[in-house]
Amino acid sequence: MLEEQKVACLECGLVHHYRPIAPGLTATCQRCTAVLYRNRPYMFDIALAMTLTGLVLFVLSNVFPLLGLRAQGVVQELNLWQASFVFWEQEYYLLAILLFFNLIIFPLFELLALLWVLLTIRWQWQPAFALWLYRWAAHLKPWGMLEVFMLGMLVAVVKLGDLATLILGTAFWSFLFLVVSMAIASTTLDPFSVWNRLKTCNNNDYAVSK
Repeated sequence: MLEEQKVACLECGLVHHYRPIAPGLTATCQRCTAVLYRNRPYMFDIALAMTLTGLVLFVLSNVFPLLGLRAQGVVQELNLWQASFVFWEQEYYLLAILLFFNLIIFPLFELLALLWVLLTIRWQWQPAFALWLYRWAAHLKPWGMLEVFMLGMLVAVVKLGDLATLILGTAFWSFLFLVVSMAIASTTLDPFSVWNRLKTCNNNDYAVSK
């Protein structure tokens, strides 16, 4: 028999006794009405599908050209991973390193970590490594600035449109859908449900239904 669980509200700190809820419902704090946890139907299946989609889109975004610039008959193309090297060549070393980590390392780590966590839940693997990955993914998530980069790129497209002919490459669209797929995967998952399922891996009883 599992020990009775308690859930602390992240907003006001009030501690609640965990109670299973029906699929589609949300448990809220008795004091401040903040969300404590959710029971979303097919939550892990949707997140897994979006994570796999994100990995495919991540590869496409780094293989194909992101943007092309045609001026006076000369065409220059830029890949996502080349963005940081352009700043490195201009001797903006710190900015180049930050771009490389924020555009390549952190998003890739988030996708791979989420994939391992979801596979651990699905196949009931030993949860120790998945717990470590999920904890670090939560810490590093604010550093993954794909949305900010996408916004800056759109602003650049508008500004440069009057100076030269811009070519939107395949990677532009894959990068756009990469941002969307990662956002869906992240918002679909309920953190409490993830932690709860990881802690109960290799047990027959679950505190939160799939």
